[in-house]
Amino acid sequence: MLVTHILRQARRLADYVAFIYLGELIEAAPAQEFFSNPKDERTKNYLSGTLAG
Repeated sequence: MLVTHILRQARRLADYVAFIYLGELIEAAPAQEFFSNPKDERTKNYLSGTLAG
């Protein structure tokens, strides 16, 4: 298991990704699916760098 806040590292190393925001599990999926086709709008915003927090 690896915990990181660095997206570049997660993209490179992860097989499975869980996105936790403000203590809530927002989305979890295989890494390829998570990064290429996120389901939740907050995940999409986080990945694009536009999530306000």
